[in-house]
Amino acid sequence: MRSLLLCTSLVLVASCERPAAQSRGASAACRFERVDTLAIAGAARDTIAQLKGHAQRVTEISAVAGGISVRTEDADSTAFHNGGAVSFDCAKRVTSVWLDGG
Repeated sequence: MRSLLLCTSLVLVASCERPAAQSRGASAACRFERVDTLAIAGAARDTIAQLKGHAQRVTEISAVAGGISVRTEDADSTAFHNGGAVSFDCAKRVTSVWLDGG
């Protein structure tokens, strides 16, 4: 029993250690004009709205490795995480779509 406790403790300690996350500065940023960013944000908003069946609002636009990601939430402030995210590459092609479970 004592050896089982020791092994369990070691596993817990080992699972807590991990390397530091890389900074966002390491990713190459796309050179989008304001009009491009607004069009991408609108496309992401409309895509998530169509998939979720609820009007969306853009809550965050962030640079990701090789592109841009747009996060949305339900336009209804009483909804709980009823949105998603759409990522685009520098050629403005969709690379991923994430839907919240709300």
